Amino acid sequence: MIAAIAALMVVAGGASWMANGNGARSDQNTPPPVAAPQNTQNETPNGRFSVAGQFAYISPENAPAALRRAGYSESEQASILAGIKRRDYRLAVMPVFDAGGTGGTIAIASGPVRRIVHLTPKPKPIVLPITIAGEVTVAAISPTGPTGLTTGAVTVLGPEALPTLQQGDNLLLTVIVQ
Repeated sequence: MIAAIAALMVVAGGASWMANGNGARSDQNTPPPVAAPQNTQNETPNGRFSVAGQFAYISPENAPAALRRAGYSESEQASILAGIKRRDYRLAVMPVFDAGGTGGTIAIASGPVRRIVHLTPKPKPIVLPITIAGEVTVAAISPTGPTGLTTGAVTVLGPEALPTLQQGDNLLLTVIVQ
């Protein structure tokens, strides 16, 4: 299986702006332009892809409102806020979208939570608790078909496609939150 390693930098201001509900509104259903990933191809163990990235930080004072808007339950919010207070992790936003035009559903796991995301052409900001230098796992959970499922993320270079996943593949994002 081909693995990709790429440096991703998520636009801190733009991603945070989107997460706080101020992103541009559009009625168009056209997918964002996607740059072909400029990745180094390497094999990784256990069928996992690995990518490094930097995500937009949500300050602790804005965390309660961000968690409410993100749809976390009251018990999840309490658990995440307690972890932020203990400095176990920080809150970050990761805008994801369907970069392959095939749709599909992914699971994003980070810290104490697992979020199910139905991919659309428009980026969806996903609010995640992340350890200071932690990991986020992205897995395809819907049937991927012969072409696979390609998730995109908003990066410094604009929207960028992540490695294509087949059923059972995982994408491991090594994350630094600043």
